[in-house]
Amino acid sequence: MRLSVVVPAHDAQGTVAAAIRSALGQTRPPDEVVVVDDGSSDATPTVVRALGDAVRLVVQAQAGPSAARNAGVAASSGDWIAFLDADDEWHPEKLEHQVSLVRDDVALVATDWARDAVTAPAPKPVATTLLTTGEILLLNRFQTSTVLLRREAFDAAGGFESSLDGVEDWDMWLRASRQGKVVKLDWPFVRYTDVAAGYSKALERVYRTGRTMLQRELGEPPSRSGRAVMAWHHLRFALAYLLAGDRAAARACVADLRAAGLVGAAPVATVRYVLPFLAGRAKRRLRRALPPS
Repeated sequence: MRLSVVVPAHDAQGTVAAAIRSALGQTRPPDEVVVVDDGSSDATPTVVRALGDAVRLVVQAQAGPSAARNAGVAASSGDWIAFLDADDEWHPEKLEHQVSLVRDDVALVATDWARDAVTAPAPKPVATTLLTTGEILLLNRFQTSTVLLRREAFDAAGGFESSLDGVEDWDMWLRASRQGKVVKLDWPFVRYTDVAAGYSKALERVYRTGRTMLQRELGEPPSRSGRAVMAWHHLRFALAYLLAGDRAAARACVADLRAAGLVGAAPVATVRYVLPFLAGRAKRRLRRALPPS
């Protein structure tokens, strides 16, 4: 198999070199690294060029993350594409472990991630989880820098959709999941940079574009189960706004739920999705708070 790495970069002069070096330093090296400079106003292109011929640079006017990733895939030649954001870094064994899971019936291989770099060798074997389209419909299960995607699945999905920037990655994984199996390595092979100003933190954008994506996926009018999923979306973001201290926005989500005629679906959504989500969140927080055994 031929493996390409695609790195979208915008004003990333302080981080992009470390990201690229983490790709070039893999125990299973990629066959090429393509960096797309998305209209940077800083020295990002200069930093990338200084890394030499091992990296190909594509420069474009700023068009957003979807357009940058699409341009990178178009400029690449691999039959598998690994995405790496310019402020994230990979564990040296990431690609090796992902490639070991590539099969004819697999469309996507992702990993877990952490906010702090994990330097220890990965366990052998690493546990895996098989995810369904239905599970991906409920939540974006992967951070973009964790994903290795079959090009055929990317092409069948039609690339990242710029109108959904904010949930463009979630949308891609959902559509790609219909092209084959989705497997996740249950170990943090990616150090993810949590940027407060990033797309993922723009709750209003993710709430709005996520609703558009779900309406497209579930149809109009949605089925009974689809109504519960839509109600879950409104309730989940009401919770997110409450946790962010924005009560007015949380009330607006509930008002949107009422306006969409989803009040009757809210009890099912609460039992089926909200309560398990809160229980899982509490369990993760407790695990992090406990001292290591």
